[in-house]
Amino acid sequence: MPRRFTPKAHESAHITMRCNNKEFFLLNSCFNSIVSWVNSLPLFFNVDLHHAMIMSNHIHMLLTPQEDNLGEAMRYFVTNLAKYLNGMNGRINHIFAGRYSPTIITDENHFINTIRYLYQNPVEAGIVKHPYSYKYSSLGFYTGRSNEGFILKPDIYTQKLLDSGVDGYLLWKKEVCSIMSESDSEIVKQCLSRQEFKFTRGQLEYIAKKGSKLCV
Repeated sequence: MPRRFTPKAHESAHITMRCNNKEFFLLNSCFNSIVSWVNSLPLFFNVDLHHAMIMSNHIHMLLTPQEDNLGEAMRYFVTNLAKYLNGMNGRINHIFAGRYSPTIITDENHFINTIRYLYQNPVEAGIVKHPYSYKYSSLGFYTGRSNEGFILKPDIYTQKLLDSGVDGYLLWKKEVCSIMSESDSEIVKQCLSRQEFKFTRGQLEYIAKKGSKLCV
């Protein structure tokens, strides 16, 4: 299997990291520490962190490196987070299943779909009924409900709407928090398994025929 690429400076990317075990993160006790290690990316490596979602066995992030150093940044983050979690749980095994998986996001509509998918992970998993109800993410920063400590800079799509005033802000919340169907979520998941977010011809035909709410 070819080695996954590393996003370059100014290339926005969705990042996924998965644990070897089905469930590992004890979020009630270690969430704040995980946030601190996530924040090492903007603090030490000039990586703009836009959105983050911490699940019990995986992490989603949407970010943009401002230098050609994302590989170094992610090695630092993954290595030190793994050491911390192993120390907390008295383990010595590898925590994460291989290298992180990046997908380049370039189109504004693809940003919308990716952000919706990221924040709706706990809804799809049956943990909560609405993204607002899940506290282990950066969503509260944008909705004004809470600030979980992430050092964030809005992505270009989010910033565009926030700059347009109240109407833009309300549109962002409506777009991002509108619950996705299982089929739409699966399509976005497939797009995020590629090097760059792209719809296949078959996916576009399905979206057109089925009245999908995905932005294309």
